Amino acid sequence: MIKFFRKIRYDLMEKNKTGKYFKYAIGEIVLVVIGILIALSINNWNENRKNDNVEQETLLSLKSDLESALVQLDDKLDQNSNYRYLDSILLGVIQYKKDIPTDSLEKLTLNHIWSPGFDPELGTLNEILSTGKMGIIQNRALRKHISTWNKYIDELEEVDSFLSHYDLNVKGPLYSKHLPYKNLFSFYSKNHKLLKSNFEWNSKLLLEDKEFENMLSFYILLSTIQYGRLLDIKSNINEMITLINRDINER
Repeated sequence: MIKFFRKIRYDLMEKNKTGKYFKYAIGEIVLVVIGILIALSINNWNENRKNDNVEQETLLSLKSDLESALVQLDDKLDQNSNYRYLDSILLGVIQYKKDIPTDSLEKLTLNHIWSPGFDPELGTLNEILSTGKMGIIQNRALRKHISTWNKYIDELEEVDSFLSHYDLNVKGPLYSKHLPYKNLFSFYSKNHKLLKSNFEWNSKLLLEDKEFENMLSFYILLSTIQYGRLLDIKSNINEMITLINRDINER
């Protein structure tokens, strides 16, 4: 096409038709510009299509990670509720000086030795935050939820670190002094008599220990805070999954 216009331009120049020559020259320039714009548009369309594909793959992977995290989170919430319930029962026994069989007290205490943590596998979300991949996420609301994720996790880890410290430095030494840990394994064994500890323990000493009451009160307080922060994380996860589903379905 350019060769064709060039030939016409030369013919016009030879015939001294300057006016028509400029018109054809301008037409040629316009065609070149239009061609460049079309090429740029096609290139932009291809890039946008590639980015859309990458975004879709990222969203699907993120959704899978979030759904797995949600399963672990629900388990953590159930454990938190259960442990707070057990600790409340023990506090009631101390407060109202209730008589409780040694075996029952043993089960109440040994069922809550360690505080479980929340450590989900969120490779896609971490990749988005650490590699600058946030730019491919078009949904502003979703970007906002992703960007605040670390804030929620940091707040939860603050409480978890207190509980872990208490497990190691307060509960562990206190329980080791009073409780037969070996009996913990007997809860899960058919051969109960074989695994049960030979050491007798005085449950009254534990119930009259002020450190034990303080520990239970502290655990209930921290667990209540922990439960609220877990709910915040669950709400954030559910909102992200909803936004991802909506975004995927609209395409």
